[in-house]
Amino acid sequence: MALVVKRPETRVLFCLDGDLKAAHEAAEAEFNAARSQSLADARLNDPAKDLAKKVNDIEEEMKAATVSFLVRGMKRGDWNDLVAAHAPREDNALDKSYGFNVEALMKAAVPKSIAGVENHAGEALDFSVADEWDALADDMTDSQYEDFVLATLRVNKGRNEVPFSLSAFRMIQPSDQT
Repeated sequence: MALVVKRPETRVLFCLDGDLKAAHEAAEAEFNAARSQSLADARLNDPAKDLAKKVNDIEEEMKAATVSFLVRGMKRGDWNDLVAAHAPREDNALDKSYGFNVEALMKAAVPKSIAGVENHAGEALDFSVADEWDALADDMTDSQYEDFVLATLRVNKGRNEVPFSLSAFRMIQPSDQT
């Protein structure tokens, strides 16, 4: 029997409309304030339900504006070639801890690790990593780009134990077994 390796994968969800984040925070704050007020005095007309709907509507807009990047681990040899080509910078503690120039290596590794992009409905998008990634990455904030860096590190340098979910395990046990 021939063993076939499927390298690890993870997904990075990326909302293309950053304005919705601020709108969501404001709507949620407004909802929480109204809910606190209605809990304090039940005689007031409760606007919390309408505000909850507003929060939910913004969440739906965010989902519609979000794409999912599939990040796949590289073959060990390809990863090691990148590490060898990007020696750690002197006097850089992060580089020394990883054993490579994190910034330079990730600039090369992230696009090589992107295996596909889907819209919110799970439909493949026509996204050319070679032609479009650099411009997209340049427009991102550090926080947004870091999501891709961490995903790339996770699939290429992370631990690969078989996961175990205690809550899922408990859910499927007969009631007399928990």
